[in-house]
This record gives sequence, structure tokens and C-alpha cells, in this order.
Amino acid sequence: MIKTFSSRAGRLSPKNKKFLSSKSECLLNCGEKPITENPIALDIGFGDSQSFTKDVIANKDTTFIGIEPYKKGFARAVEFFEEKKPANLHLYNGDAREYIEKMDFKVKYIRIHFPDPWPKKKHSKRRLISQDFFKKVSSILCLDGLVQIVTDSKSYQLYIEDVLEHQSLFESVTLFPLSYEESTFHAKGLIKGHKIKEYNLKLITPCSQEAK
Repeated sequence: MIKTFSSRAGRLSPKNKKFLSSKSECLLNCGEKPITENPIALDIGFGDSQSFTKDVIANKDTTFIGIEPYKKGFARAVEFFEEKKPANLHLYNGDAREYIEKMDFKVKYIRIHFPDPWPKKKHSKRRLISQDFFKKVSSILCLDGLVQIVTDSKSYQLYIEDVLEHQSLFESVTLFPLSYEESTFHAKGLIKGHKIKEYNLKLITPCSQEAK
């Protein structure tokens, strides 16, 4: 498996280290399903967690599984949970594809906001979005489940559009029902004058059915 993320720690404060080492009840093992009756949203790569935690509060009827490999942002999300105790937040620190590989349950939503574009050609295979990725997530989405991808990278936008053109698992839709706050990456993209594109996709053919 090609790793799309690194789990490097970066500069961690004593507070970050405290929450990384905590045994918080929000933490999930790889592939573990949270106990909930709400629809589940898999949020892949929530970054510094500042906008993500606001989204958790704003969408209380949805249970979020936040997956983030970078330890600093992950520690901040754990800190938020310990302070606010939102019942709809669960967290996993690691690679999303490893988590998805071990899942034996389905989710209603998948959000991927500002994934690493890996703009250099030699690194393009590290991009999360691919034909194989769409096949994999189609198997863990409820029928009519939704995927939202947001990016400001022109090269990644062109790449995503090419991938979408050559698949039949998902169709484009106008709306995605979960609201989201402007993230740090979103704000930086706007400052740089980048065009933000949002891809909202509905599952129409699970991969297992398409293969028959």
C-alpha cells in the first residue's frame, strides 16, 4: 500500500503530548465502529482541527469519525473532545486507507477537504483520490451515500475530473447536506487567489455490483 500520509509529530507542545497519550473515550481502533444510531460521516484529513470541531458542533445529528495522521492536529481534536464532550465525535490517528480496509460497517458520508495534492509528477501516486480509492469507498458507503471532496489545487482538480470521467460508481450532485466552516487551508487558498472547487458525489453503483 502506498502511504498517502505521514504520521510525523512535528513540534508538539507539552499539552499536545498530554492529549496524544490520553486514553480518551473518543479514540477508535483501526476499523472500529462507534456506537451510534446517527448516520456516520468519515472525515478524512481534518488538519489542524479548527474548522472540523466547529463542523462537529454544527452537525449534531451526524456522528463523525475524524481520521488524521498528523499528531498536532489530532491532539487538538482530542483536547476539544475532552473539553466539550460532544457525543457525535470519534477519532482515529493514522492512515485513512488502513482504517477503511478494516471496516465492516457502512457510512452515510465521506468528506475529504483539501487533501495533499502532491503536485510533483514523481509523487502523484501518493494522491488519495484514485480509481481504486473510489472502488474501495463504494464498498463502505450506504446506497445513495455521499462523498464530498474540496480542493484549491488546479492540478488536483484536473486529475480528479479525469478520474471521475472514467468511473461509473458515482454521479455528481449539487448539494451535500453537511455544513462546513472555512478551514485554514481554505482561507490560504483564497488569499492566494486559488479557485476552490467542491465535488459532491452520490454512490449509484457499489463496486461489487458493478463487477458482476
